Amino acid sequence: MKKIFVSSLLAMVVLLLVACGPSYKGLDKAASGEITIMLWSGDGEFYQDIGKKNLTPDQLVSQNAATIYAVAKEFNKDYPNVKINVITKVNGPHDDGVSWSQFRENFILEHGKTIDIWASTDLPGEVQRGMVSDLSVFSDDPMYKSFNKGIMSMMNYYGVQAGLPQFLQPWGVYINKQLADDNNIDIPDPDWTIDEYTDFVSHSVANSWYGSMDTPKSFIFTGSTTMAQSLVNHTGNDPYIDLNSAQVRSLIPYIAEWSEHSVWPQFDKVGDPMAPFMDANGWWSFNFFKNGALLTLDGDPWMLGDAANPDPLHWGAVQSNNWDIYPRPSTDYVDNTVGVVLDPLAIHNYALDDNNSELSDEEFNKLQIAYTFASFWIGDDRAWQARADQMYTNGATVKTAMNDSVPLVTGAAFERQMDIWFSAENHTMLADKEQFPGFHYMMEVFSSGKVIDVSDKAYPWYYDKDGVRSEILYEWNNFNLPTVLTGNPEATSPRRTDAGFTNAVLAKLPEWNTQVNQRFADEWAKLKAGLKTHYGKTDADFK
Repeated sequence: MKKIFVSSLLAMVVLLLVACGPSYKGLDKAASGEITIMLWSGDGEFYQDIGKKNLTPDQLVSQNAATIYAVAKEFNKDYPNVKINVITKVNGPHDDGVSWSQFRENFILEHGKTIDIWASTDLPGEVQRGMVSDLSVFSDDPMYKSFNKGIMSMMNYYGVQAGLPQFLQPWGVYINKQLADDNNIDIPDPDWTIDEYTDFVSHSVANSWYGSMDTPKSFIFTGSTTMAQSLVNHTGNDPYIDLNSAQVRSLIPYIAEWSEHSVWPQFDKVGDPMAPFMDANGWWSFNFFKNGALLTLDGDPWMLGDAANPDPLHWGAVQSNNWDIYPRPSTDYVDNTVGVVLDPLAIHNYALDDNNSELSDEEFNKLQIAYTFASFWIGDDRAWQARADQMYTNGATVKTAMNDSVPLVTGAAFERQMDIWFSAENHTMLADKEQFPGFHYMMEVFSSGKVIDVSDKAYPWYYDKDGVRSEILYEWNNFNLPTVLTGNPEATSPRRTDAGFTNAVLAKLPEWNTQVNQRFADEWAKLKAGLKTHYGKTDADFK
């Protein structure tokens, strides 16, 4: 009887261990080390051991420097022996005549320090060169497990988790309900269909307001299963994408229909008589929307914080008493979804410091310090609150360091961090579910983890054409141009408002489909070679 009891107890222990799975041993609180972070949109300064400084808002003049300052101070409460440095570049990654990679090399030469964590503009290229760590070694970390799987998959290459999101945002559709009400236009619900969207934007008053700024091919890209979904779910020798699928062909005719009440197609058609209207709105789509000249805008999602600024005199505040942001409309093939704005964050591949892809204990310790900081920054409530509380000086204005990036975590943690996000002054109005039902529905869709999209910074998006870096989907993205649609550099038609436009596009889809699939195959072949060389993958992993 005693033997039976002991055997049963042992069996229960084994089952419990199997059920719990491997446990993650987090970073030792006494760990010591140094990490240097590189970001753009900064002030150009190099801050060393920033978490140990005591800086005032007037000493912090960029959001990204203020962000790292706030997060580092909070992180150092748990890990006081980790020195955190940050270098930021003024303006964008490739602005001011200095590329992002050159900026990095210049810094290393001047300071002799490794860049441990950086915002990436070309994650696939960096994987191909073995520059970034595979973060899947931390897949047992509870924080890692809490991350949105759909978003993480956008930076995963055959099991190599090459990054985390430094900036993350759903890409929906701004909608001006007040403009619709003022013109007796029925407003669809947030779970709208593509036909309801089409009906809604089929209104305009020339040189006053229009249904849309452009004809959103993005609705086809994420609204079919043969484009974005096909790229993300590609396996084996299947085509990467099918531009010529029945789904895509059935959605193409919407473009000509949308063009009748859309700014850019109408400008292409009318020209100079629209110039005063274009001038008045600065030729920028967000200006048109915030000035009340558009019913909808499918672009500029990164302007959300300015759009929702509570000061009506703020330059970017939407001049409407009733506006919202909806997810993209559903199609016969895909439910309401959103695009994804993603700026990846990469971590240095310490494993190759000794030219051996196996992680030594010392290399793992360095990686764990960098990963722990990066995941704390992105996923810990304390880091989110620290950013919300931290102020910095932007010109004559003191602002919060909380930007428009939304949480990567899921479940209850997502809700907690959205509450912190809403506490920022330029997000507060969006917390009102009655006023912004579309925004809340969009966030529900986004947080489900089922969103499928690709990012030009995280997917092989470019190829070399005669020595020039060009978009793989160049023809698809630019078929509104007669020169691209016809292949004739002298062509001036058909444009989207011309009768022959739809048939011309449909006739080109088979040719473009063959071209882009070959380009994707070529670029993925290079990436796979890098995965084999630097990350131990074999051909069997790619089947």
